[in-house]
Amino acid sequence: MRDRRAQRRDVQIQPNNENVRVNIVRLREAQAEQNQIRRLEARQFVVDTRRANDRQRQQVHRAFTSNSFLRLAFEYGPDIEYYAHSKVEIGAMDKECPHCNALKFKNEPAGMCCASGKVQLPEIETPPEPLNGLLIGTDPDSNLFLKSIRTFNSCFQMTSFGATEIVKNNAANG
Repeated sequence: MRDRRAQRRDVQIQPNNENVRVNIVRLREAQAEQNQIRRLEARQFVVDTRRANDRQRQQVHRAFTSNSFLRLAFEYGPDIEYYAHSKVEIGAMDKECPHCNALKFKNEPAGMCCASGKVQLPEIETPPEPLNGLLIGTDPDSNLFLKSIRTFNSCFQMTSFGATEIVKNNAANG
């Protein structure tokens, strides 16, 4: 191959170089077209993603009409992103009531906690010893108790009604 190249004349070399140049130009044009197609596809992907996100945001916004807020607390849907709506602004509990020092949300009205000082609750008493040890962590069963505290609360939730008599309904329709 080397010998053949060395024996070529200028008349043979120039057309060969011209063919190589033309092929390189065609190759670069093809690569430029492929790059442009890739850029357009990437741009279209970004646009489609933004449109999908906007559509989802609009659906959430439409779901929060003024009528849907009416009884929303009783129909809570865990799959709905309530924070995405412009009317839902909870924020942190960083305001303090001047009367009872209760922490409140930013837009919470005054007097919700203690009726502007008219209601005064007694100090919370220390619970009796078996419960106190479970709550503060000195009892060996504290970890299990604190992990399951919601379950225990649910078990005793009906005891706070102050009922003194158990009435059993024996009617046919039960």
